[in-house]
Amino acid sequence: MVDPKVFQPKAFYRKLDALLTRIGEGASMKEMLSLVLDELVESVGEDLGIKSGCVYHLSRKAYRKTDQLSGSEAESWPASIPKEDEAIELLLRHKNYIFVDTVDPPWGKNSVAVLFSEDDEYLLVFMLEDGWVRETLEFSLNTIRSTLNFSSSTSRFSADLQEAYEIQKSLLPRIEPEFEGYEIAGRMEAAERVGGDLYDFSVLEEGVLSFAVGDASGHGLPAALLARDVVTGLRMGMEKEMKISSVLRKLNNVIYRSRLSTRFISLFYGELEPKGTLVYVNAGHPTPILFKSDSIERLDVGGTILGPLENTDFNRGFAFMEPGDLLVLYTDGILEATNTDGDIYDEGRLIEFVKANISSPAHEIIRGLFAEIRDFAGSVRLQDDTTAVVIRRQ
Repeated sequence: MVDPKVFQPKAFYRKLDALLTRIGEGASMKEMLSLVLDELVESVGEDLGIKSGCVYHLSRKAYRKTDQLSGSEAESWPASIPKEDEAIELLLRHKNYIFVDTVDPPWGKNSVAVLFSEDDEYLLVFMLEDGWVRETLEFSLNTIRSTLNFSSSTSRFSADLQEAYEIQKSLLPRIEPEFEGYEIAGRMEAAERVGGDLYDFSVLEEGVLSFAVGDASGHGLPAALLARDVVTGLRMGMEKEMKISSVLRKLNNVIYRSRLSTRFISLFYGELEPKGTLVYVNAGHPTPILFKSDSIERLDVGGTILGPLENTDFNRGFAFMEPGDLLVLYTDGILEATNTDGDIYDEGRLIEFVKANISSPAHEIIRGLFAEIRDFAGSVRLQDDTTAVVIRRQ
């Protein structure tokens, strides 16, 4: 059960994504900042530790106030801030900055500021409540900045979705690999024309099966582009025989520095030896379940999702697959499928389904699971991409 008091990054992104959908295409950066960030103060201000805010626009070498957000008082915000101000120089280097006990910005300490747009022409400042959490605040601001920048850039051109679809299709496995002593099956269905889920298999030269399942934030073209980059990065890293933790660390930094994609992805990556030894890293992904003869084992060792924070370290986890064991990997589109009563499919239903079909071939388990999800949802359209992978040791 998820603790509602704990900050949930994917839930936060969905709120932001839903608001951008309501705003629609073609909105200017100023309109998006005014609408999106005012909404954020109202809906998640308490979660992030922010209480008020102000928007500035760069004009004639100074950032000039254009709009105040919920909770702001007129006299608390300077009318303009010179671009040469020490606080602005810090922001131009870091793009966002938490002002606590270093530089004293014109708007006051215990605050955070973020630059927006490709040319850093918009500045947003938030005042902070006591009790804010640095990691949560940095993650949220990085997500807001990259998402709004992306939305602004995509409003200036029409994406070719068919080409994106062909690119994504070419990255998914055409057939399952042959790996002696194992059955393998996988499937992905996008909520839109293209999606952000991925799965991949490869048999490495040393006779090890590498496999991955991931879920980029959001859906549609931005998520598909990030999924493409992650699959490509994984394949390149494995070809160079890099260690799992090193590959994910490098991938994380590439995503962190990216400007034209959504900014985070959950990922499970594993390497399975023929005799059953499994080494893996779970980077914030829904926990795969290893079904053993008399128990289940959750593969949850790793670290946080990829992208929000630079230079993140990842731990390796270990498991062992005995003959007859079944490993099921999935994205949260499976667990969060919703029916007409508002119920979600959840992990409990998934476990019950797998146990009831534990002796079926891997490809039949996949086919049956997707059929059950569709039956469960009924007339409710699936809102997220759905992916599942099954690996059985024979």
